Amino acid sequence: MIFHRLHPYPAVRNHFVFLAFFLLSAIFMQPISGMGKATGQAGKPALKITKHEQPAEIAVDSWDIDAQTTLGATVKLTEQYLMHALDALRLIAASPSTRSGIWPEILPAMSMLKESIPGAALYIEPDGNYYSVERGYTRINLSDRDYFDALFSGEEIHGSLIYSRSTGKQSAFVAVPVFEGEEVTGAVALSIFVDEFQQHLSDALQLPSGFLWYVLDEEAYTVLHPRSDFVFMNPAKQGSPSLSVAIDDIMAADKGSTSYVYGGRNTHILFQKLDFNDWRVVFGKVGETVEDEYMPEAYDILEKLTETLQNELTAMDENLDAAMEELGGSFPPEHLARNVFQDLYENNPFIVSCALIDTEGVITYIEPTEFHSSEGEHIRDQENFFMMQKNRAPLLSSSFLAVEGFDAVSLQHPIMDEQGNFYGSVSLLIRPDVMIEELATPYVSETIYEPWVMEPQGRIIFDRAFDGTGRMLFLDYRFEEQKTLLELGDKLTENHAGSSDFIFYDQDRDQRTVKIAIWDTVTLHDAAWRVILSYPPYE
Repeated sequence: MIFHRLHPYPAVRNHFVFLAFFLLSAIFMQPISGMGKATGQAGKPALKITKHEQPAEIAVDSWDIDAQTTLGATVKLTEQYLMHALDALRLIAASPSTRSGIWPEILPAMSMLKESIPGAALYIEPDGNYYSVERGYTRINLSDRDYFDALFSGEEIHGSLIYSRSTGKQSAFVAVPVFEGEEVTGAVALSIFVDEFQQHLSDALQLPSGFLWYVLDEEAYTVLHPRSDFVFMNPAKQGSPSLSVAIDDIMAADKGSTSYVYGGRNTHILFQKLDFNDWRVVFGKVGETVEDEYMPEAYDILEKLTETLQNELTAMDENLDAAMEELGGSFPPEHLARNVFQDLYENNPFIVSCALIDTEGVITYIEPTEFHSSEGEHIRDQENFFMMQKNRAPLLSSSFLAVEGFDAVSLQHPIMDEQGNFYGSVSLLIRPDVMIEELATPYVSETIYEPWVMEPQGRIIFDRAFDGTGRMLFLDYRFEEQKTLLELGDKLTENHAGSSDFIFYDQDRDQRTVKIAIWDTVTLHDAAWRVILSYPPYE
């Protein structure tokens, strides 16, 4: 951030302040001049940059848009957003109503500021207590903030990154001291919400796929980024060695170009420092694929793990099919059912129990003996019972809470005679977390790779890395703010195989980590499991 000495303004009348503020608001809503050079009438990038016009460091044959013009437009948009907030705060700070220090007289102007630029609008007293538009007197103190001493020494604050104490949102703090003579008697401030700030720029730029932009503060932390999980991260610490070098280059110069590897692809960028403060705006293009050092080994492990898991499921299904032949095509007598179930249990190490379910959903017989107490209970409320009643065909169920008290899946085959009469089903209860743990450990033990398995609907049926087993990725509160993880979940739902980068937030350690995920699929009876291997792409 940059601080500027603010000298006392001459007194102005309130109606002049409000008029000027409305003019600022009107200007703020107008399109940014010069953007037509970069985007054309429809808001889409229109011009091209030829090879001789590119910076020598950027090894691409052609960019689809005028890179320098688009970078300039991004810089201008960023600065104008900040300057509008600062100019409004200066006008408010100079008004007699604000200099009075009486909150009800300050409130109308601060409310209009908040309506024009989304954020928390504040009046701060010299002891650090403050008022906000939303909450009035907050009983919260800001005197321990890094910017506080400078602000009450008479300096403007031009973008301190904070989590707003009144809203909890990620914000860029802009503030102006209020003078009475030479004395600082208070301060007016706006904690600009960075998500709305980012959206404003994204909507204006309308960049096509393959292009990116972001903004770094003076300490190389990300202020703005279209992927919100990257905000307030330090890419020099979380990224690849080449990204760390690139960040050093960016922070050492006012403008320039460079390249780095991120997420398995070369990224070519231009950057420029703001005049407003020490932030840098970065604009770039994602280029050719580069194989990271772990990728070959990761795919080899994923292939082996997927094949092993597929073979195990297939073998259990074949064993159950053979058992159905022994049981015959009608409801079997108890001694026959128990003998067949005991053989199934002993020969398939990942089966928890074998049960005969009648047409009413009642557990008639079950093995081994420790589950005999479950006989007579019903599973009529379980989805797998309805699916068996409806389709009368072999199935592998979705994960559910078994009557025994743990998350399980059920592998079922129907009992039917040659005439198609339905007598019930045989169900093998499987704990997928136990099975996958045992099958995966030999491949990932003492490695950086973290296996997890998810149903396409989002239920995580195995996860050793972040205690996600049994959770719904798209519904669990622990994941609701992890935007890139949810984006990965969408890709897992839609694609049988693939790869993607994401950021995982470890709440216990309050730490975010860049990871790569690769995945494949195992299937059985129209059910699918996504088998995922995630890992940090860089040491």
